[in-house]
Amino acid sequence: MAALIILVVVGGGIAWLRLHPSPPGLQVWANGHILTMDAAGRQATAVVIEDDKIAAVGGDEDVERWLPDADVALDLEGRTVVPGFIEAHGHFPGAGLTAVAADLNSPPIGTVIDIPQALDALREADAEQPGDDWLIGFGYDDTMLAEKRHFTRADLDSVSSTRPVMAMHISAHMAVVNTLALERFGITAETPDPAGGEIRKDPATGEPTGLLLETASRPIMLEALNMPPLKQLAVVRSAVDEYARQGFTTVQNGLATLEQLKGMSGASKVGLIPQRLVVWPKDELGLAATKGELTLGEYATDRVHIGAIKFVGDGSIQGYTGFLTEPYQQPGEHSADYRGYPNIDAETLNDQVKTIHCAGQQVAVHGNGDAAIDQFLDAWEAALEACPAKDARPVLVHAQMARADQLTRMKTLGVTPSFFNAHVYYWGDRHRDIFLGPERAARISPAASAVALGLRFTTHLDTPIVPINSMLQLWTPVARETSSGQVLGPEERISVEQALRAMTSDAAWQLRLETQIGSIEPGKQADLVILSENPLDYAGNLRDIRVERTVVGGVTIFEEPNE
Repeated sequence: MAALIILVVVGGGIAWLRLHPSPPGLQVWANGHILTMDAAGRQATAVVIEDDKIAAVGGDEDVERWLPDADVALDLEGRTVVPGFIEAHGHFPGAGLTAVAADLNSPPIGTVIDIPQALDALREADAEQPGDDWLIGFGYDDTMLAEKRHFTRADLDSVSSTRPVMAMHISAHMAVVNTLALERFGITAETPDPAGGEIRKDPATGEPTGLLLETASRPIMLEALNMPPLKQLAVVRSAVDEYARQGFTTVQNGLATLEQLKGMSGASKVGLIPQRLVVWPKDELGLAATKGELTLGEYATDRVHIGAIKFVGDGSIQGYTGFLTEPYQQPGEHSADYRGYPNIDAETLNDQVKTIHCAGQQVAVHGNGDAAIDQFLDAWEAALEACPAKDARPVLVHAQMARADQLTRMKTLGVTPSFFNAHVYYWGDRHRDIFLGPERAARISPAASAVALGLRFTTHLDTPIVPINSMLQLWTPVARETSSGQVLGPEERISVEQALRAMTSDAAWQLRLETQIGSIEPGKQADLVILSENPLDYAGNLRDIRVERTVVGGVTIFEEPNE
């Protein structure tokens, strides 16, 4: 059945949107390799899809009785089918920023190698999208630029003095803005640092340099990213397409404002977002809900799941704001004993985590440094003592520097770490040589240690921090190679099957959706991906495997073009 098309007028422009199309009815896929990712790890050769659900899984002979009535009979020709990939943590639709903002990433993500090149990219974006609204650049990494420094307000003033300009750091935990933006927010030499953040100031003049870290940058980021409707539409469309190409059937926004929650729920209802969507509201939304000030559940649908309430415990290690128990190896402009700092003080975190948990809501906390992880585990233990629960499934997001004793404590307390394993590839060399030193860097994202403990975990890419790339996500915890080709912490490598589970069945469990998605079993949603190779026995590089088709609820949302 063709999708129903509706006309939506947005911000003076016109956009064509489609409601979710109906699946083609009865589909029989046979002659393939079906990796079910069920608890027993069963494999099959055929799957039957009835409307939006899986009806049967087995051998080719098991599905023959469905063939006479099939609306679609697909010969897989030996290709592999896996459950649709699930984004355990990310910031959808941030992947679509490339449609409206300047890409300031350095290799291996982008091409920017120095500040003049970055400023030229911003000027080009200004010329392509003129106006007086925010001009945004994203992905710059001061440690990868030839100058080895952040931009300044003067740098961005040279791009524009008539519109606010913001360049987001690759960590998204800091940003540089121009003078007009500082003035708009009333940030001057007299403005004090907010709790959990920093307004960087020139030592000689005391004036703001334009660099805002952690909580100091968030109000500006929120305003800048609250784009005009047509730009938002372009961002969502671009993100949807990219996630579909990479085989993601469930996407996530891991720190949503109320405006984002409303917008994404509405976009899903009209079919603009064909994937399933998991939204983690920001901490203040969850706290407001516990007081009865708003109802988050009203934005849920059959495709939009309102999940954990998200807190940010610390910053990023590559931005020197991750909270460590031992000092950074090379602290840069900081003192020799610099360890970073928390975003939330321990007492406040304890109170807020307890409030959310005791209200019956799942909790997720961002924690990169091991000191931040200690703070969260202390808070969670106190929350459990106040309100005992057997299956609360709190999530520790990133868990970069989780120590062995902390993993053991997570197992005891029922905490699920979600590892940002791609740090090994994108920042591994610098973690080893600059930020952490060889010993600590080798322990980043300790997935094998988690496996040894029987501690369930997931992996993620934190997109748009790094591009959404399913095969790189699968490959990284298996190979643990840096972008220079060196192996970092080989003892923390895991198997391909374990890595695949972290993107499918275990991700569904973390998100409390294991009865609906994450494995290929009768009764579950027909969210499937066809791959060019079987990753469990592929002799080549996992990154070379292609996504050939992505299916959500029995409907194909991406198919690789025929050459």
